[in-house]
Amino acid sequence: MDNRRRDKRFDAAVAAEVEIDGQMYEGETRDISVGGVSVLLDEPLEEGASLAVTLILTEDGIESADEESVTAKAQVMWAAPTDDGACMLGLRFSALGAPQSARLQRFLAAIAENRPSA
Repeated sequence: MDNRRRDKRFDAAVAAEVEIDGQMYEGETRDISVGGVSVLLDEPLEEGASLAVTLILTEDGIESADEESVTAKAQVMWAAPTDDGACMLGLRFSALGAPQSARLQRFLAAIAENRPSA
């Protein structure tokens, strides 16, 4: 399968909240880019669904005092069940405002800076 992603993804496990049709789900990210995020949830969601996602930015597992959460509108691009009954979602941001984008880019730059070179 071809990788059609435009943006570099970074492995990052941060808390995520997904809201769809007034229902809130808590999960955790697998990876993040400026264009989207993979999120593991206990509940399955349908491909194509529109939702709001909030990423609670952390440094070494502790919520960053310097950064607010990033909230964006997103669309479910793919959904796949996991072996333990959870669901992995591939979300593409459909509306990410300038302040939200700047926060996310700072967070990703910090991840890149702290990763050892291959």
